[in-house]
Amino acid sequence: MKRPYHSEHPMTILRRLGVWKDTGAISVAQHDLLAALASGERFSVYLELNALLYLGVVSIAGGLGWTIQTYFTSLGDAAILLTLTSILAASVYYCFSRTHPYSSDEVESPTLA
Repeated sequence: MKRPYHSEHPMTILRRLGVWKDTGAISVAQHDLLAALASGERFSVYLELNALLYLGVVSIAGGLGWTIQTYFTSLGDAAILLTLTSILAASVYYCFSRTHPYSSDEVESPTLA
């Protein structure tokens, strides 16, 4: 007795996904997504990276705010302003020291990050 989906040709992932789509086991959208992943097509993680970046910035800002609020009475205004100004100056220096000149063409990233 033959298996229901057995054929002379070996069952590849894409064929199996097609069978599942034809039988209604998965939807067309699920089939398209899984077929793209199985065939090795590239996909964007732009939204996920932006969400993580936003979460990191909010976490740092929240942590700084909590630290300043907690230790405000023992630190003093000058120490708080000096620390925050130093962080801002270091960030601006880092950004401007590593930038490339403006170009209206596509510019390749100097590093993976």
